[in-house]
Amino acid sequence: MALWREGNGNSKTTIDFVERPNYVLICPHDLTALPANIAVIINNAFLDWMQKHAGIRIREILPLIQDGQTIALHVWYDGPDVQGPREGEPR
Repeated sequence: MALWREGNGNSKTTIDFVERPNYVLICPHDLTALPANIAVIINNAFLDWMQKHAGIRIREILPLIQDGQTIALHVWYDGPDVQGPREGEPR
């Protein structure tokens, strides 16, 4: 799935969502021409994705950083029907 996002005001950036069971990669379609505010664009795309997947529980997020900015996110999650560990059980 791809989503168009406003870039730096004079261009648009396509954000791709590579979804697998309990995992999603949120990244720009083209890594060669990143806008200056790519971190904000990735964050907004992640927030939109979270709203569409209400009830999930995020297990881990691994950001990919380039020149001090987040340019992509690896997200691992549990579905809404998964319960956390019981008291005394390891995570």
